[in-house]
Amino acid sequence: MKTTRIIPGLVVDEAMLEAAAAALPAHAPELGPLSWECFTAPANWWMVPDEAGDACKAELVLREDTEATVKVNLWLLPDRRAADGRPAPHSHPWDFRSWILLGGYDEDRYELSDGHVRADLAVAHRSGTVNEIDRALYHEVTGIHEPGRTLSLMVCGPGVRGSWGYLDPDTGRCVPSAPDPGFTDRLRALNPHRTAGG
Repeated sequence: MKTTRIIPGLVVDEAMLEAAAAALPAHAPELGPLSWECFTAPANWWMVPDEAGDACKAELVLREDTEATVKVNLWLLPDRRAADGRPAPHSHPWDFRSWILLGGYDEDRYELSDGHVRADLAVAHRSGTVNEIDRALYHEVTGIHEPGRTLSLMVCGPGVRGSWGYLDPDTGRCVPSAPDPGFTDRLRALNPHRTAGG
Protein backbone atom coordinates (compact mmCIF):
# COMPACT_ATOMS: atom_id res chain seq x y z
CA MET A 1 0.00 0.00 0.00
CA LYS A 2 1.31 3.40 -0.99
CA THR A 3 2.18 5.56 2.06
CA THR A 4 3.35 9.17 2.12
CA ARG A 5 4.85 11.26 4.91
CA ILE A 6 3.40 14.66 4.10
CA ILE A 7 5.04 16.64 6.91
CA PRO A 8 6.49 15.66 10.30
CA GLY A 9 3.78 13.88 12.27
CA LEU A 10 1.45 13.37 9.29
CA VAL A 11 1.49 10.12 7.33
CA VAL A 12 -1.31 9.08 4.98
CA ASP A 13 -1.89 6.05 2.81
CA GLU A 14 -4.04 4.87 -0.09
CA ALA A 15 -6.74 3.42 2.21
CA MET A 16 -7.20 6.85 3.79
CA LEU A 17 -7.53 8.52 0.39
CA GLU A 18 -9.97 5.86 -0.79
CA ALA A 19 -12.15 6.34 2.31
CA ALA A 20 -12.19 10.13 1.96
CA ALA A 21 -12.72 10.05 -1.81
CA ALA A 22 -15.63 7.61 -1.46
CA ALA A 23 -17.36 9.79 1.15
CA LEU A 24 -17.32 13.03 -0.85
CA PRO A 25 -19.88 12.10 -3.54
CA ALA A 26 -22.38 11.10 -0.85
CA HIS A 27 -21.85 13.96 1.62
CA ALA A 28 -20.25 16.84 -0.31
CA PRO A 29 -20.88 16.13 -4.01
CA GLU A 30 -20.22 19.74 -5.01
CA LEU A 31 -16.52 19.26 -4.31
CA GLY A 32 -15.84 16.70 -7.02
CA PRO A 33 -13.23 13.94 -6.86
CA LEU A 34 -10.34 13.95 -4.39
CA SER A 35 -6.99 13.13 -6.02
CA TRP A 36 -3.85 11.66 -4.46
CA GLU A 37 -2.03 14.89 -5.39
CA CYS A 38 -4.54 17.04 -3.48
CA PHE A 39 -4.64 14.61 -0.55
CA THR A 40 -0.85 14.57 -0.14
CA ALA A 41 0.01 18.22 -0.84
CA PRO A 42 1.59 19.67 2.33
CA ALA A 43 0.08 23.11 1.66
CA ASN A 44 -3.43 21.62 1.92
CA TRP A 45 -3.03 20.36 5.50
CA TRP A 46 -3.04 22.10 8.87
CA MET A 47 -1.71 20.44 12.01
CA VAL A 48 -3.96 21.63 14.86
CA PRO A 49 -2.23 22.18 18.21
CA ASP A 50 -3.68 21.50 21.60
CA GLU A 51 -2.87 23.64 24.65
CA ALA A 52 0.41 21.76 25.19
CA GLY A 53 1.53 22.43 21.60
CA ASP A 54 1.10 18.82 20.48
CA ALA A 55 -0.74 18.06 17.24
CA CYS A 56 -4.16 16.70 18.21
CA LYS A 57 -5.39 16.37 14.63
CA ALA A 58 -4.57 17.21 11.05
CA GLU A 59 -7.14 19.00 8.88
CA LEU A 60 -7.51 18.98 5.12
CA VAL A 61 -9.96 21.83 4.46
CA LEU A 62 -11.82 21.24 1.20
CA ARG A 63 -14.33 24.09 1.48
CA GLU A 64 -14.59 27.07 3.80
CA ASP A 65 -17.04 29.89 3.17
CA THR A 66 -20.01 31.55 4.87
CA GLU A 67 -22.38 28.72 3.93
CA ALA A 68 -20.35 25.63 4.81
CA THR A 69 -17.05 24.16 5.89
CA VAL A 70 -16.00 20.71 4.69
CA LYS A 71 -12.84 19.07 5.98
CA VAL A 72 -11.15 15.75 6.45
CA ASN A 73 -9.84 15.24 9.99
CA LEU A 74 -7.07 12.79 10.83
CA TRP A 75 -7.23 12.28 14.61
CA LEU A 76 -4.01 11.96 16.59
CA LEU A 77 -4.95 12.76 20.22
CA PRO A 78 -8.12 13.18 22.26
CA ASP A 79 -9.19 16.61 23.55
CA ARG A 80 -7.17 17.66 26.57
CA ARG A 81 -9.16 18.02 29.74
CA ALA A 82 -8.79 20.89 32.18
CA ALA A 83 -5.41 21.24 33.89
CA ASP A 84 -6.80 19.52 36.99
CA GLY A 85 -8.03 16.55 34.94
CA ARG A 86 -11.71 17.48 35.15
CA PRO A 87 -13.85 17.51 32.00
CA ALA A 88 -13.70 20.65 29.83
CA PRO A 89 -16.37 20.11 27.16
CA HIS A 90 -16.76 22.67 24.39
CA SER A 91 -19.43 23.66 21.91
CA HIS A 92 -19.01 24.74 18.28
CA PRO A 93 -20.05 27.83 16.29
CA TRP A 94 -21.97 25.63 13.81
CA ASP A 95 -24.06 22.47 13.56
CA PHE A 96 -22.15 19.66 11.90
CA ARG A 97 -22.12 16.04 10.88
CA SER A 98 -18.97 13.99 11.08
CA TRP A 99 -18.84 10.72 9.14
CA ILE A 100 -16.32 8.32 10.68
CA LEU A 101 -14.43 6.88 7.71
CA LEU A 102 -11.72 4.85 9.46
CA GLY A 103 -11.02 4.01 13.09
CA GLY A 104 -13.17 5.77 15.63
CA TYR A 105 -13.28 7.85 18.78
CA ASP A 106 -15.11 8.12 22.09
CA GLU A 107 -16.68 11.30 23.38
CA ASP A 108 -18.51 12.61 26.40
CA ARG A 109 -21.58 14.69 25.50
CA TYR A 110 -23.29 17.29 27.72
CA GLU A 111 -26.58 19.12 27.30
CA LEU A 112 -27.68 22.08 29.40
CA SER A 113 -31.42 22.45 30.01
CA ASP A 114 -33.01 24.76 32.59
CA GLY A 115 -29.73 25.00 34.46
CA HIS A 116 -29.29 21.22 34.68
CA VAL A 117 -26.55 19.27 32.93
CA ARG A 118 -27.33 15.91 31.35
CA ALA A 119 -24.27 13.83 30.54
CA ASP A 120 -23.97 11.00 28.05
CA LEU A 121 -20.52 9.57 28.68
CA ALA A 122 -18.26 7.31 26.63
CA VAL A 123 -20.28 7.53 23.41
CA ALA A 124 -18.39 5.47 20.81
CA HIS A 125 -18.27 6.54 17.16
CA ARG A 126 -16.89 3.83 14.90
CA SER A 127 -16.12 3.56 11.21
CA GLY A 128 -19.33 3.68 9.20
CA THR A 129 -21.27 5.82 11.68
CA VAL A 130 -22.13 9.53 11.74
CA ASN A 131 -21.76 11.88 14.70
CA GLU A 132 -24.25 14.78 14.65
CA ILE A 133 -23.51 17.81 16.82
CA ASP A 134 -25.65 20.91 17.11
CA ARG A 135 -24.43 24.24 18.46
CA ALA A 136 -26.15 23.73 21.83
CA LEU A 137 -24.29 20.49 22.58
CA TYR A 138 -21.04 20.45 24.53
CA HIS A 139 -18.66 17.57 23.96
CA GLU A 140 -15.15 16.32 24.56
CA VAL A 141 -13.32 13.61 22.60
CA THR A 142 -11.89 11.35 25.30
CA GLY A 143 -10.22 8.61 23.28
CA ILE A 144 -9.03 7.85 19.75
CA HIS A 145 -9.43 4.21 18.71
CA GLU A 146 -6.59 4.26 16.19
CA PRO A 147 -4.44 7.38 16.60
CA GLY A 148 -3.03 8.48 13.25
CA ARG A 149 -5.54 6.30 11.34
CA THR A 150 -8.89 7.58 12.60
CA LEU A 151 -10.31 9.62 9.75
CA SER A 152 -13.54 11.61 9.57
CA LEU A 153 -15.31 13.83 7.06
CA MET A 154 -16.79 16.87 8.79
CA VAL A 155 -19.52 18.90 7.06
CA CYS A 156 -20.45 22.07 8.94
CA GLY A 157 -23.33 24.43 8.29
CA PRO A 158 -23.12 28.23 8.52
CA GLY A 159 -21.40 29.36 11.69
CA VAL A 160 -21.36 32.37 13.94
CA ARG A 161 -17.82 33.31 14.96
CA GLY A 162 -17.36 33.62 18.69
CA SER A 163 -20.62 31.81 19.46
CA TRP A 164 -19.04 28.84 21.18
CA GLY A 165 -17.49 28.15 24.54
CA TYR A 166 -16.95 25.76 27.43
CA LEU A 167 -19.23 24.17 30.00
CA ASP A 168 -18.46 23.32 33.62
CA PRO A 169 -20.43 20.06 34.01
CA ASP A 170 -20.48 20.41 37.81
CA THR A 171 -22.06 23.85 37.93
CA GLY A 172 -23.74 24.23 34.53
CA ARG A 173 -21.80 27.47 34.04
CA CYS A 174 -21.03 28.34 30.42
CA VAL A 175 -17.90 30.32 29.61
CA PRO A 176 -17.67 31.95 26.16
CA SER A 177 -14.55 31.23 24.17
CA ALA A 178 -11.81 33.80 24.49
CA PRO A 179 -8.79 34.40 22.28
CA ASP A 180 -5.91 32.11 23.20
CA PRO A 181 -2.80 34.33 23.13
CA GLY A 182 -0.47 31.40 22.45
CA PHE A 183 -2.51 29.62 19.78
CA THR A 184 -0.99 31.38 16.76
CA ASP A 185 2.55 30.60 17.94
CA ARG A 186 1.66 26.92 18.53
CA LEU A 187 -0.03 26.76 15.11
CA ARG A 188 3.01 28.25 13.37
CA ALA A 189 5.36 25.86 15.17
CA LEU A 190 3.46 22.84 13.82
CA ASN A 191 2.91 24.26 10.33
CA PRO A 192 6.12 25.75 8.93
CA HIS A 193 5.00 24.38 5.53
CA ARG A 194 1.99 26.76 5.66
CA THR A 195 3.37 29.80 7.45
CA ALA A 196 6.60 30.13 5.48
CA GLY A 197 4.78 31.02 2.29
CA GLY A 198 3.78 27.43 1.51
